[in-house]
Amino acid sequence: MPKAGLTGSWNGAMATVPPEWQLMGVVRGPREVDRKIQSQSWVAWARDPDGERVDGRGESPEQALDDFTNVMRKSGQAFKVE
Repeated sequence: MPKAGLTGSWNGAMATVPPEWQLMGVVRGPREVDRKIQSQSWVAWARDPDGERVDGRGESPEQALDDFTNVMRKSGQAFKVE
């Protein structure tokens, strides 16, 4: 069954985040609060337990979340149910 819009993309991203990580959100930059978000594209990001950031970008919130999911999978950091 295909994902359903923003909810499906958010759930897909959440499924890749290990339990000790925190999916922070999806926003459109630039933002004064987080200087790493300076472009006009959408950014979805999470932080690991050490505070290191992993993000995905796109032209829509769904694309940013889907890119984040792909980044997590390609990096080998995605949560895997055993």
